[in-house]
Amino acid sequence: MLAVITPLITRGVIDNTTRGVTHLTLWGVDAGEPIDFILQGNTLRDIAGCRVSFTNRNCTQAQAEEHPVLARMRSHAKGHVQAGDITLSHRVPEQDNRRALCNQLSVELFVERDTRILIETTDFDYDISLPQWDMSWAEANTQAFLNMEALRDHVSYNVSRFKGPALQLIQEEKLPSCSWDTRLNRAEAYMAIHPTIRSKYGNEPGGAMSEAYVMDRTDLLNQMAAEDEAHMPPENDTAREWDVLDFVLPEHAKAVREAMHHPLFQETSRLTMLVQKHMMVRENVGKAETEEFVKRYAGVVSYILATILLTRQSSFPVDLASRRVQIIHRHVQELCARCIKADEEIAAVFREAAGLLLSKLDEFASTFQH
Repeated sequence: MLAVITPLITRGVIDNTTRGVTHLTLWGVDAGEPIDFILQGNTLRDIAGCRVSFTNRNCTQAQAEEHPVLARMRSHAKGHVQAGDITLSHRVPEQDNRRALCNQLSVELFVERDTRILIETTDFDYDISLPQWDMSWAEANTQAFLNMEALRDHVSYNVSRFKGPALQLIQEEKLPSCSWDTRLNRAEAYMAIHPTIRSKYGNEPGGAMSEAYVMDRTDLLNQMAAEDEAHMPPENDTAREWDVLDFVLPEHAKAVREAMHHPLFQETSRLTMLVQKHMMVRENVGKAETEEFVKRYAGVVSYILATILLTRQSSFPVDLASRRVQIIHRHVQELCARCIKADEEIAAVFREAAGLLLSKLDEFASTFQH
């Protein structure tokens, strides 16, 4: 879980004047006591050995009562909290037409393994003391690696606990599952958490390698190492937006790529385009019924892909595949009915697209049922 608490923090003090210990004190917008963390490790090199006082100019209005999020923070302060990157010089694009890079205050904390807490702002004032000790480059690299390792562990832990739309559907309705459901769920989990990791490392020197390491992209790390050993310029593959295929395990990637070109999945993609065009529109953002529809539809799409992958194995249980096809058939009909009820103007469009998908589904079932 990621908790960005920037709007709730009015000011803070980062004290790393003692080597190996960082004392972090935060004042919230509520009437509660200051939040005190005594953290093992150092800040990043730009403020290592210093005492920094900062004021957040972009916080919310003061509150008379204790805020529930800050209350949990105060309780966390007594438990196991690990420091991540703490710096005044995280590089981010300015929010204007120039998109030049500017420095950002960034405080990263990990509560146990599951929760990552962030305070990030470019709209702040600060005072900084002279350093009481000097951090060597070796110490700086060690601290950066330890922080990266903590983030990688956090990502890995959350991926292992993630239940995407398909697994939620399977669990809620006790649907028959197969190994491909969990394999695709893993890729979806990494895809869900990836934007926050790219935001962290996207503008940092060597950020592509850090991003690949944290996201367990061993294929990219191996590629970078090979290019370095061959004295070749790196392929700029990491600059593109990653998709779910980037997070499929290498031994499964070819099978998933081929399954996505299957006629049934191609027909599914056409219905997906209609859902995006007519349902996932601005006026529907935040509506509970739309969010529920999109979640269930995404679960069905993943369930379809996993079923295709199941039937492309050299041997597979036909009864299981047949049962899954029947379930998909029912869910497509139910989802189509929801679309039609939601907007009469697009009823005919969805009815036709769903009919074509159901026809492809019947053709698909006939290939292995006889």
